[in-house]
Amino acid sequence: MLGDRMYPYFDEYLDSVAASRRIEKDDIRAIRTVLDEEVAADRHTIEKLIDLDRSAQGGTEWRDFLAGTIADFVIWVEGPLGKVSSETSAWLVAALAGGSGSSAPSASHIVHTVIAEAEETDASLTLYALSMPQESFWPVEASGSQGTTNLIM
Repeated sequence: MLGDRMYPYFDEYLDSVAASRRIEKDDIRAIRTVLDEEVAADRHTIEKLIDLDRSAQGGTEWRDFLAGTIADFVIWVEGPLGKVSSETSAWLVAALAGGSGSSAPSASHIVHTVIAEAEETDASLTLYALSMPQESFWPVEASGSQGTTNLIM
């Protein structure tokens, strides 16, 4: 699907990646292409990416891509520029926490990235960040080792 116009089928594509339970580098590249060239991110898209984080393992490249994408959206699109409002913070915390109360695996990395990159954030986002460890819950293969997994730190 790389190189094709994917936006009309973007939700279906994300669903197929979730069903495979694995986010590959080509998937990250395809998602990045859609967001860069075909459609601007909105809350629906961000929520779909967070749902994908819950249902499929992606490793360090996915975690960094997801955190950067969400940080860019909440800091530079949701406005005011450079700041994360209380309303945006409440939405982001709710999206990351999920309906079941179990945070998305990359939630800590996302929140810490947003706080580090924003000029100002609402206190609720900081409190949420302090309530969780600063690591992902998905195991990834350590470089140089075969068959072993370590938590991303």
